[in-house]
Amino acid sequence: MRELSFSNVKIHNEIELFAVSDQKVKRRLEHLFLENRISYFEKWEEISFLRRFFWGTEKMRCTFCINEMQVEKAMQILEENPELREKVEMVRKRVERTYF
Repeated sequence: MRELSFSNVKIHNEIELFAVSDQKVKRRLEHLFLENRISYFEKWEEISFLRRFFWGTEKMRCTFCINEMQVEKAMQILEENPELREKVEMVRKRVERTYF
């Protein structure tokens, strides 16, 4: 039996690309990503009371984390949809924790 070699496999290379608090925008982005075969995962966080009070945002915020090999394609989708681009908050940082 042949041994498996994982030395060339790069894992945990996701980028927190942008955050969204509007559920309609989130669903539209999900649809576009699935349509264009972009893999992603979502990180959810609760928005503090003070931020909601002063800036009037939603209670929850979803951060889209995308494999760094697909960031260009995801950015292209955002550029092609300016109505969505206006409603996302760009984060663009490496994922700090792994969840599996």
